[in-house]
Amino acid sequence: MARVFREKKSYGGLKLLLFAAAACACVVLMWQVMSSLGQSQQDESMKLGKEAIIRATVQCYSIEGRYPESLGYLEENYGLALDRGKYVYHYQAIGENMMPSIELLPLHGV
Repeated sequence: MARVFREKKSYGGLKLLLFAAAACACVVLMWQVMSSLGQSQQDESMKLGKEAIIRATVQCYSIEGRYPESLGYLEENYGLALDRGKYVYHYQAIGENMMPSIELLPLHGV
């Protein structure tokens, strides 16, 4: 009796290619998640920094009856701590009885 040999199809290369694609997809997904977490942490830090400046500004107004002319005044007299290595601070006094314009910008992009 003659044996009929069937040629077996090899899927080893395809399996390896699918595994490599899945591994790359996982790495990209993890990188995106970490990047998103870093950005949300920076956003929260900027929000808290701006709120601290606003609190000190309002405290100065309530005690002295005028808004401060600079952030330096808040640092010296109201204990405001600024992270100048991380953010650029924009503080523009409009007048003694008008809330100043306050902005924080990241010094280095994330």
